[in-house]
Amino acid sequence: MIIEKGIIVKQKEFLAAFKEVFVYQARKKFGLSDDLSKREKYLRPLTIPVYVILLYFFTQNHYDIPLVLLMLVGCAWLSAIAMDSIRMIYNRRRTLAESNKGFRDIEEFTFREKLFTYLIPAIVLTGIFAGGMLVITFIRTGELQLHVFVGMLSIPPVLFYNLRTK
Repeated sequence: MIIEKGIIVKQKEFLAAFKEVFVYQARKKFGLSDDLSKREKYLRPLTIPVYVILLYFFTQNHYDIPLVLLMLVGCAWLSAIAMDSIRMIYNRRRTLAESNKGFRDIEEFTFREKLFTYLIPAIVLTGIFAGGMLVITFIRTGELQLHVFVGMLSIPPVLFYNLRTK
C-alpha cells in the first residue's frame, strides 16, 4: 500500500466512492437525480414529509397496527437503501482505482465478507431508526414496544438472505 499524505490509497478511493454514492442517494431522495422519471422527481421529495406526518398522526391517535406497519416499511426501506449503497460504493471504488490490483468486485467477496459488508451498515442504520421510533412511540404513548424493535432489527438479515439467494 502506498501512503499519500497520511491517507492509505485504498481508503482514499473508498472515501471518494462513499462521497459520490452519498451525494447520489441524497439527490435521488430529494428528486434531483437525472435518472428519475418526471413523476418520481415530484413524488420523491414528498416521501419523507408524508412519512413523518403519518407517523405523527398514527402515534398521536394511538393507531397501533398502522404505526407498526409504517415503522416496518420505514425500516425495510432504510435497510434496502443501505445495502444498495454499499454495493454501489464498492463497485465505484473498484472503478476509481488506478489499477484493479487488490480490489475485488463485491460479487467476488466470500459469504463472510458479504455478511459484514452488508449487514453492519444496514443493522446500524436500522438500529438508529428503530431506536428512534421506539423512543418516539414511548414518549407519545407510554408503551415500550420491544417486539416491534426486535422485528425491525430482523429486517436486514431477511434482506441479506434475499440478496444472497439472487
